[in-house]
Amino acid sequence: MEESATEREPFSRYYARYLVAKRGYRLGALPQSEELLQHCDYVLTRSAGNRISIVGIVNCDSAEGKIFTMPAQGLSALAQHIVGALPASAKLAITIYEIGSRAIGRTDKSRLSGHKSGGRRHATRAIAVDVSKRRAWPLPLFGRRFSLAGQMQKLLRAPRLSAAELVTPERAVKLGRPIFVWVLMALLLAVFIAEQVFAFGKTGKPAVPTIETLQVLGGLSYPLVVGEGEWWRLFTAPLLHADLSHIGFNGLVLLLIGNSLETLIGWRWTAAAFSVSAVAGSLMSLAANPVNMVSVGASGGITGLLATALVISFRIPAGAIRARLISQALYGLVPALLPFLNAAVSGGKVDYGAHFGGAIGGVTMGFLLLGLWPSRLPRPRLNNLAALVAIVFFSVAAGACLPIQDHYRRRMQLVPDLSAAATPSDASVESLLRAYPQDPRLHFLRAQTLLRKNDIQGAEADLRAALADRPLVAEVGGSDFENRVRAVLAAVLKSKGDRGGAATMAGPACAAEKSGPIADYLNKFALCR
Repeated sequence: MEESATEREPFSRYYARYLVAKRGYRLGALPQSEELLQHCDYVLTRSAGNRISIVGIVNCDSAEGKIFTMPAQGLSALAQHIVGALPASAKLAITIYEIGSRAIGRTDKSRLSGHKSGGRRHATRAIAVDVSKRRAWPLPLFGRRFSLAGQMQKLLRAPRLSAAELVTPERAVKLGRPIFVWVLMALLLAVFIAEQVFAFGKTGKPAVPTIETLQVLGGLSYPLVVGEGEWWRLFTAPLLHADLSHIGFNGLVLLLIGNSLETLIGWRWTAAAFSVSAVAGSLMSLAANPVNMVSVGASGGITGLLATALVISFRIPAGAIRARLISQALYGLVPALLPFLNAAVSGGKVDYGAHFGGAIGGVTMGFLLLGLWPSRLPRPRLNNLAALVAIVFFSVAAGACLPIQDHYRRRMQLVPDLSAAATPSDASVESLLRAYPQDPRLHFLRAQTLLRKNDIQGAEADLRAALADRPLVAEVGGSDFENRVRAVLAAVLKSKGDRGGAATMAGPACAAEKSGPIADYLNKFALCR
């Protein structure tokens, strides 16, 4: 079989072309490093944000006894000179490769080891490569596979890439204008204003809606999602916020990462990434948080955008755009996923379940985008599919206005903030019942008063009235409130001698309550079989 062109060329030249095609280097030296051109056959440079890498390659086979001739002190001084001309945050690494077919002797090792030096902002090193034996030096005692010499040995032993594979890909990137993130920010603000307009009760703090308000308007609640089948809350909760600092912090991160991401992948894929991440965050929040917690916030979707940006940054050519994308993504992701670094100042509990779920959704979307974004295309493919995903998310959220309206109408039949207030007096209960005759909690409170007065018949009537309206029972506490009422009503029926009715009434509570105050009450009166 005829030998390919890349197999015939010197390995030093092949390696230079490999670095350009596969590692993002460009042929040429910085103005401050041109002195290296006098001592090397090839000098390559790569800039990745504030990190500068310079590679010098010496073809030792091009002349008898050819070596890298710059003294070790000279290479260290050159590195310090280059760093001095760079911005204060920049860091520099210079690596010299002596590549040839001769064995690596003790003299070579002694000479090249002197070229290893380092400082706070710069590092230099030299590596000897024996092409004939496919060896490189120095290999560390541990982690050889990940060292530069270990990677060189792996490349020496692998089949050489063809000339076509070593053609530097021109990664097409189209920069556009952000649309979706600004529309989303306006939507979040509009929803937050609605939280103030349609609030139930007051917290005593400005622009801080009550938990009751957040639950009615679509907050994520395990009993309502799982127990009552209100799955649409997975879509509405990410659009609600707990207070000004909550929406302010989320909005700031959204605008910072969203603007950068959307200019690269377009509004459709940005909207799809937010939508998938928001739902993933809601699902993880349900799984990770206590069942009595009401969760809201766009942080799941926004964390997903950060994770998506970090993954697709590897698709962007090395340079300022990639560096900015990576730094913005990391600055947002690290505090979002590490509790002790979180800078949020909201008075509520931080929902790390939503953060982790959103990050998982964002990473998934990022890898999907890498697969749908060939180097020749300026944007990822399947824009229509991305738009469909976003349309489904926001359509479900908009359609949830109908059940939210039903919740709101039912909530209007209930006493505001009754659960948060101290137990009202008997006179207050009677007064409240005249204004809110459908509130199950008031009937339960009056039943307790009647039991203290030994009015069994009246207490039974109020307890049954407390359970009469199933939707209102779900609104005031769901199964927890229902089981409490059932336990008391079963005890009343048993005291009347109706053991069958008592067992039937207590059955659902006995099945659900295995520990806690309700279970203790059921056991006290021997209501469970």
